[in-house]
Amino acid sequence: MSPLCHLLQQDRDPSSQVARHWDHDSETEQAVCWQAFRRDVAGLRDRIASGPDGAWVLLTEDAYAFAVGLFALWHAGRSAISPPNRQPSSLRALHTRSAGVLSDRGDWFPETSVLHPIEGVEPGDPDKLTPLQPDALATELFTSGTTGGEKPVTKRIRHLEDEVRELHASWQSRVGEVTFFSAASHQHVYGLLFGVLWPLYAGNAIQRHHYLHPSELVPRMREAGDCVLVSVPTHLKRLVRHAHLSTLRGVCRAIFSSGGPLATGVAHDIAGALGTPPIEVLGSTETGGIAWRSQWPQAAECSWTPFTAVRIACDGDEKLLRVRSPFVSVDAGEKGFATGDRISIHSDGSFVLEGRSDHIAKIGEKRLDLTRMASELRARPSVDEVALATIDRDAELRVAAAIVPSEEGRTLIQRKGERAFVRALRACLADAWDPVLHPRYWRVVSRLPANHQGKVTLEALRSLFRPLESANAEADRPIVLDQFRGEDHLERSCRVPEDLGCFSGHFPGHPVVPGALQIDWAMDVAAELLDAPPRVAELESVKFPAPLGPGQSFRIRVCNSSHDRIDFTISGDDADHARGRVRLARDPRSEL
Repeated sequence: MSPLCHLLQQDRDPSSQVARHWDHDSETEQAVCWQAFRRDVAGLRDRIASGPDGAWVLLTEDAYAFAVGLFALWHAGRSAISPPNRQPSSLRALHTRSAGVLSDRGDWFPETSVLHPIEGVEPGDPDKLTPLQPDALATELFTSGTTGGEKPVTKRIRHLEDEVRELHASWQSRVGEVTFFSAASHQHVYGLLFGVLWPLYAGNAIQRHHYLHPSELVPRMREAGDCVLVSVPTHLKRLVRHAHLSTLRGVCRAIFSSGGPLATGVAHDIAGALGTPPIEVLGSTETGGIAWRSQWPQAAECSWTPFTAVRIACDGDEKLLRVRSPFVSVDAGEKGFATGDRISIHSDGSFVLEGRSDHIAKIGEKRLDLTRMASELRARPSVDEVALATIDRDAELRVAAAIVPSEEGRTLIQRKGERAFVRALRACLADAWDPVLHPRYWRVVSRLPANHQGKVTLEALRSLFRPLESANAEADRPIVLDQFRGEDHLERSCRVPEDLGCFSGHFPGHPVVPGALQIDWAMDVAAELLDAPPRVAELESVKFPAPLGPGQSFRIRVCNSSHDRIDFTISGDDADHARGRVRLARDPRSEL
């Protein structure tokens, strides 16, 4: 039986679990059964079929709501548009060319009506659902933007169906009956395939909520019993630091990782804790899955093994990877799809990645392999992560480097300062690299600016090096990376500059952002939310649970909770840095 076209015609136990979630009110695990899933899809399908033809925007937090929405659209003869992000400008642009919006977050679409995939929809008759057509349009996805702007990619049902069949054949015997947890967004092809479609076809339950913090994830996985984790490198890097990761040994049957290379040390640490390393998957939105590997600690070299249905070739002088497979969703002709990856193929058909062709830059009339230089810097014991980009300043192309220091690097910075840290990195490049190729601009950060897929996008990386329009006006303000406005709140993603004026005296050797300045930053966001500077009468319940230091990324969220109060939080990945409530003074003009 085909994985997707006949999924809802499968004869399954009506009480078998499709999705699970933790109910905080009752502190119990709740489940949705197969019968309820079919009825939810049928009911939503009836609602959609009565509306206009065309593609619908589908954007949800809840993975189960996404699954219901996706299959309802398909069975109604419609397709989905899966937004690349939830920024208002992106959503407005997609909505203008869509037939409607399916979402469990109406506040993301304040300017239009939204149909919730589950709430307010009467259950339908699943026996009226007919098989899907393999060539029907399934979804419009977007590339990650790691090497340029995000681009739309259209998938037909057969592209997804063929890949689900491949995943099932490759790993179902290892996985068995489990609950799938996912830290990868179902809005993108990897999370869609591994976190939603494959487990639905295999009869495995999906966890509806994405637990991004290890302190939440590990206990939920342990309580679920046999499980699988679908993750990304940045998430796994945080997971290996969790003190109780080893308690998942024998519980977590497999960890999948995609979206970028997984650091060897992280793979080995997971193997030590769980007994097996993650299964890394190489692919893209255009190609689908290409190959996989697992970095075992004892292996001298770890090459990539193509999936059974995939044929690869090494193309031209640049040795570019060319792919032919049923998963490729763009018209690449007989020769297949040429990727930007440079490879070396072994006699057994496996291959090694040699970097990206689009990471070759010409600096001062000299060719520079950014991948090689990044590897050289990453090999230093003082460096944890590194990302390089080229930026154009005064019509001259130069290299910029964003560096995440290791524990040794942070110690060096505390002892001798950031300039000494950068000088040491420059020195390690001196022997092998012409000085004109050395990075001209450096940023030391607590983490690389990854998007929700865990990928470092070119736009976000370059934003770290944009000169401030007014250095004096912005000297004590954070670097704004992203912003989202809801109906009653505003959320801003930021980074703490390395050179805030307050750091010199607060405190020497251990700089932190003062609480008063954090409140100022929150009030800046409040001013934009309220369209006027807030008139503060009183600060209530203000707390600073964790320090905020130079280079750290964080989010400021301000909510207009009532007519005379606003709530604010400043939070990082693992802790809140500040939170509180502000009581607003009454505007005397309102009494006139």
